[in-house]
Amino acid sequence: MSDTAQAPGFATRHPGRAVETRLIDGRPQVVAWDLATDRRRVLTDHPEGVELSEIEPDGEHVWWFDSDDAGEGTWRRQPFTGGPASPALGGVPPGAAHGIAFDRTGSLAAAVRGGGGASHCHLGAPSGPARLLGSLPGCVTLIDMTPAGESLVLAGEPDGADAVVLWPCRGGDRHTLRGSPGARIWPMEFHPDDGALLLLVLEDARGYRVATWRPTTEPLPRDVPGLCFPSEISARWHGPGRGVLVQHDRAGRSRLVWADPDHGTRSSVPLPAGTLHDLSSAPDSTLHAVWSREGTPPRPLVLGPGSAHCEAEDRSASPDAARRSERWTAARTGGRVHSFVTTPPGEGPWPTVFLVHGGPATHDRDCHDPRIAPLVETGHAVVRANYRGSTGYGPRWQHDWGHRVGRAQIEDLAAVRAQLTAEEVALPDRTGLCGFSWGGYLTLLALGVQPDLWSWGVAAYPIADYVAAHHATTPALRAVDRRLFGGDPDEVPERYRAACPMTYVHRVRAPVLLVSSPADSRCPPGQVDRYAEELRRLGLPHETLRVGGGHRSRRSGDHARVLAEVLRFVGARGAPPPSVRPPSGAGSPRLRERR
Repeated sequence: MSDTAQAPGFATRHPGRAVETRLIDGRPQVVAWDLATDRRRVLTDHPEGVELSEIEPDGEHVWWFDSDDAGEGTWRRQPFTGGPASPALGGVPPGAAHGIAFDRTGSLAAAVRGGGGASHCHLGAPSGPARLLGSLPGCVTLIDMTPAGESLVLAGEPDGADAVVLWPCRGGDRHTLRGSPGARIWPMEFHPDDGALLLLVLEDARGYRVATWRPTTEPLPRDVPGLCFPSEISARWHGPGRGVLVQHDRAGRSRLVWADPDHGTRSSVPLPAGTLHDLSSAPDSTLHAVWSREGTPPRPLVLGPGSAHCEAEDRSASPDAARRSERWTAARTGGRVHSFVTTPPGEGPWPTVFLVHGGPATHDRDCHDPRIAPLVETGHAVVRANYRGSTGYGPRWQHDWGHRVGRAQIEDLAAVRAQLTAEEVALPDRTGLCGFSWGGYLTLLALGVQPDLWSWGVAAYPIADYVAAHHATTPALRAVDRRLFGGDPDEVPERYRAACPMTYVHRVRAPVLLVSSPADSRCPPGQVDRYAEELRRLGLPHETLRVGGGHRSRRSGDHARVLAEVLRFVGARGAPPPSVRPPSGAGSPRLRERR
């Protein structure tokens, strides 16, 4: 059985059954796990792989999302013990997956699909005909269903009037909840007690707090005492009574906190240093996670009472000679940029690669990145900087940089470069940028705005022409753009112009590698092609690579091909000393930055 890609999902009414997503022959597939016998059965053999799956409460059937490269598809239902798959809900047209939910018994299911600029909610018995409950404009995500099947809760724009939508399943008025003025709010899940109708919510009001909401009796959420945090969190009901488990990511590492609001107690759950990529709870309250740290690939982590057991610890990666450190660099307008730095053995300075994360609403962590080891083996230092806009450092760092989209971020990258050059870590004439998605966008912008700083750039699935990308991307990402810029291109054209790599393409001097995919719906290839055509017209050095699989290919072979091209391109421009060994191999990387 291959590597675990996600934490297992457990059948709530059948403690002995769970569903997993595991990498099988380089593609994620759905796996049925019988806990009593510890046997696993691969249920799918999808040529593109399957990343979304769920198990029904009684454990008899598994749902999985059958989609194409662009992420459009339908839900399929398959027996846990094996057999043919059939439509999970009859009559539901293909679309983007915006969530599924079941009642406590599994006799009622709901699915929300995206299409035509709206989100459409369908309801019915599994494998039976579904009825359209209704539609909402934009991108709305189904979060949960009440245990008795009376209502659904959906998440809209976290700072909008419909941040939380309570939708009756049997007719009646919808109820909405928004955060306090200037705040954002997210629904988590209903309490599993049938009669509770108690919703767990998170609110960001210059700090992150856990709260509960009884939609029928309380107009506003009530804080859970002692559960306020300075940076992003997620939360779930866990354990007896109204116990709450909170995952808190801060400065690139994960922490877990369990609280009992009824008794006013709070305690930390022991964790090894690193990152939790995914987390789920078994019916017996045992926690199952996927965990990694830099130098250790993702692996299952089982968290029992007072202990943490990392599955297959005896198969840990062999020790390497890489040196790992961190930097805090003063930003131009206040605050500090936190960076993870990995260098080869010996003394610097070295050719240096800035791996620029996407998002921007994510951050680099103390976790495994398959690009780092082969780059270090070829004599490069690797830098991962959490520029302004990154999560994990509090609301001010994420939001308080005005509408200077891209410009604030590349200023932070330049500040980190200056510090590492002064410390004789980075060679100033052999330091470049490599970014995927929004990280690719920042790479192209920096090459044009700061041409004297960067020696080369790799931009994979980037935004190259921001206005063209905005009009051609998904509705959800157009909403992200409106928040970042404070409007659409026709409303604030000067902001888009200042942030657009195409505006500065004539200033680029460094060689560029552009990677795109014909099936990319997030950063469509046409605007990347136009950027490449302009480089060609100006006689500027560049290469292009087309890869299948869309913006986030589910095929490991696609990622391995991109990594091999990155290593070739970077190696040709930052040749290591002869004593440094060549890379031992790219393995099966999963480069899954998202815009």
